[in-house]
Amino acid sequence: MNITEKQANVLSMLIMVAVMTCIVTLVMALINGNLQLFKWLKGWGLSFLVAFPVVLIIMPITKKLVFKLFKIK
Repeated sequence: MNITEKQANVLSMLIMVAVMTCIVTLVMALINGNLQLFKWLKGWGLSFLVAFPVVLIIMPITKKLVFKLFKIK
């Protein structure tokens, strides 16, 4: 299956956010000593719903800033 570069970027961000929010919410549940599967899944889902749109908005801005600051072509 072929996908465009833009689709590949969005898919990469989706996977990154899913893994990152999974790990962060799991670690926080373990630190707080209240790892309950359904509460953790709810927390993971909510954090994903917040993080993914944020990454979609911030990543292009960050990328442009880095390219501009370091003169990458």
